[in-house]
Amino acid sequence: MIYNSFVMNDIFSNTPNILQEQTADITSYPHLFLSGPASSGKTSAAMLRLQQILTSDSETSGSSTLVLVPQRSLAEPYRDFLRKVNLNASQRVSIQTMSSIVRRMIALFWPLIASRQVFRHPFEPPRFLTLETAQYYMAQIVDPLIDRGHFATITLTRNRLFSQLLDNLNKSAIVGFAHTELARRLKSAWTGDQSQLTVYDDVQLAVNAFRGFCLEHNLLDFSLQVELFRDYVWPNATFQKYFQNQYQHLIYDNAEEDPPYVHDIVASWLKNLQSALIILDEGGGLRSFLGADPTSAAKLALHFKTRLHFEQNYVSPPDIEALLGHVQASQAQKLPLSTISEALIISSKQPRFFPELLQSISDDIVELIHNGTAVQEIAILSPFLSDPLVFELSRRLSKAGITTQSLRPSLALKSNPHIQTVLTLAALAHPDWQKAPDLYQTQSALSTAIPRLDPLRARLILEQISPNKSVTALPAIDTLPEEVAKRIPSDVLWQVERLRLWLDTTDPAEPLDYLISRLFSELLTQPGYGFAENHEAGENIARLIQSYQKFKRPLAADQAADASYLGREYYKTLSQGLLSALYLPDEEIVGEPGVLIAPVMTFLMQNRAVRHQFWLNLGGKGWYERLEQPLTHPYVLNRQWLPGKKWTTDDELALGRFNLERTLLGLLRRCSGHVHLCTSDYNESGIEERGLLLTWAQNLFRSAIREEQHD
Repeated sequence: MIYNSFVMNDIFSNTPNILQEQTADITSYPHLFLSGPASSGKTSAAMLRLQQILTSDSETSGSSTLVLVPQRSLAEPYRDFLRKVNLNASQRVSIQTMSSIVRRMIALFWPLIASRQVFRHPFEPPRFLTLETAQYYMAQIVDPLIDRGHFATITLTRNRLFSQLLDNLNKSAIVGFAHTELARRLKSAWTGDQSQLTVYDDVQLAVNAFRGFCLEHNLLDFSLQVELFRDYVWPNATFQKYFQNQYQHLIYDNAEEDPPYVHDIVASWLKNLQSALIILDEGGGLRSFLGADPTSAAKLALHFKTRLHFEQNYVSPPDIEALLGHVQASQAQKLPLSTISEALIISSKQPRFFPELLQSISDDIVELIHNGTAVQEIAILSPFLSDPLVFELSRRLSKAGITTQSLRPSLALKSNPHIQTVLTLAALAHPDWQKAPDLYQTQSALSTAIPRLDPLRARLILEQISPNKSVTALPAIDTLPEEVAKRIPSDVLWQVERLRLWLDTTDPAEPLDYLISRLFSELLTQPGYGFAENHEAGENIARLIQSYQKFKRPLAADQAADASYLGREYYKTLSQGLLSALYLPDEEIVGEPGVLIAPVMTFLMQNRAVRHQFWLNLGGKGWYERLEQPLTHPYVLNRQWLPGKKWTTDDELALGRFNLERTLLGLLRRCSGHVHLCTSDYNESGIEERGLLLTWAQNLFRSAIREEQHD
């Protein structure tokens, strides 16, 4: 199967300290391939090597080092290291993802690409697309197709439809086949209803049209950036000379989380480097659904004469370590009940309903913190996180004086209440957008902007001029009926009036980011308003401004793109639920420490260990099943998949078991204390679930209890 782990044959293996010394020794081992499980000290050894490079003799002191990682969150240990070294040394180290290198080099070598006449207007500058703007332009292509009857059997939301189409293009680029082959590859693996084949034809029609539109208007989505770099920039002799002069040393960490085109580039570059260290995390490839290819990464070992393998786990205690051995042995290894009970904490009385479970979790966390556990040593993990779940957990812990951090990379920007408030007020300031917010949305925005104005009184005010479902403007307070005005404190009414006057005096031609910045600083952060002394609100509004600035860059070249047009299109795009370019999977955690609430995969890709993990929704299938993707297939569109081979039910079941085992190993290797199994009779939706993870946990305890009774 394409998702099986690649097993290394080690050339030599010694004690951990000796292995780290060997890794750091660039003189004896200038080119080295290092593999091992998570938490075995590979990155620590890499930083010892980096220190050796930076403190080496004058022959290499002027050379530069590239630290290459799949996403920025995985580079945090290197950033911490560089903060501690002297400035001159840190300036000789560049921490990059391949995506950032690709974009920067395309911009720098654009004349080279222009000379190939790939685009309709080759001598105009490129317009790089973010996730948001790529979906925006994809909508221009797909919406007319939907109106003509294409994708008629698909019930996906628009943003998911657009993202799956873009994902198809991305897979073709990172794997290395023509985007015109997408339908053929998807059809060749399909075994279900033949009507699905028509959907794949619609997919091909849409991606072909989108690629043509991009070439017509110099738009570069991720897939086109990869193809241009791979086909035109990287092979160029001038570029190769430039790039070799830039970097003489390479440290490539977590190679298994990158797609195969990155491995191809790195493999061709190795011979030109003074030193190279490539690190493979065994049991990785967590981002396979995004194109990560651990098999391709492991094949980089063939380019190295020296390979090291780390085995010792520096994080997990003995009981967790024993449980890891049980999982790796496909559960054939028997564990005593005492070991299991020490590693996996489960309540003696299982709650029946989900709210009871949340309260039980909150009580357990409060007790842990009162007993000395730091908040940053606790993580609450679930395959998916709903808004109510995060809100309830945060509220319950906040009542006990415990801070939380929610890391949700797929959260739509408009879901944030601070951002939704500012966007609603911006829409009221721009009647020319013809996008009047609805009554509930405006009511919520007023209550957030003016904390002393509760939703009921806010609705009373709005209903005086907006009895219908939409709100075009705020009412003047002197026009309110006396019976309404009497129910609201006079100072609160004045705050509403001040907000109305501010919105009425805005210039429609003012750029949206300027308007948001002024609204935030001149009004919403003033005493009595909702963002005053609220650091979280400031961070969220900064994200909104940056998101808009990214959005408008490629659109600004359009002739009709004045400030009003750009603002209206951005508001419309976010209202449709398109994801923010700022909520990336590799976004770093910021703000004060707190109990982490995060999806499982997001936590794993942070590559951090915590003392206590709380696993929610044990019965859910999200722990191992892939998302419904009727327009694409990440495992069929993979270099390791044999074209023409059918994807069967057996493949799906095997993938589920493999995903569960890989997730369990990843979580356990990042746990330095205990795992708390959290389940209730009925899940968040009021449904009884009996997924593979719950079954695994139950069988584990039952088997141990039987063994103990038998003894």
